[in-house]
Amino acid sequence: MDLEKLSRLVSMLEGTSATEVEYTDGDLKMKLTRDAGVSAAQPRDEVRATATPIRQAVTNISTRTATEARHVITSGLTGTFYRAPAPDQATFVSVGDVVEEGQTLAVVEAMKMLNTIDADRNGRVIEILAEDGASVSPDSALFAIEPLEASHV
Repeated sequence: MDLEKLSRLVSMLEGTSATEVEYTDGDLKMKLTRDAGVSAAQPRDEVRATATPIRQAVTNISTRTATEARHVITSGLTGTFYRAPAPDQATFVSVGDVVEEGQTLAVVEAMKMLNTIDADRNGRVIEILAEDGASVSPDSALFAIEPLEASHV
């Protein structure tokens, strides 16, 4: 989605007493809502304060668009996510590490078995999305990596 369109939708929502705006563009459907307790009669500063989480979401989308090459690695099974092979050992990877396709990034313990989570492409780890020891399920986001070209190596 064009971020300018999204910003205009947020502005439209701020400038009216409406509590939601819906937008459809092909397969993309979006619904922005705000606290129903905010009305057009309230001072504009209060409306802006209410819209701050929406603006933050737009900012987050803008940041992610700048690194559009970001790739998320997910869990393939239900279990417990561990960043290290054992409690007394170092983590497999940290943010900033360069990884190669097939390299082990973490393990998920399921039914008393440790299953490796491997990188499915080369890149740099830019974010670890799951907490060590957290329960995960299929499609839980675990790591975000970006291609080496995007990380300016």
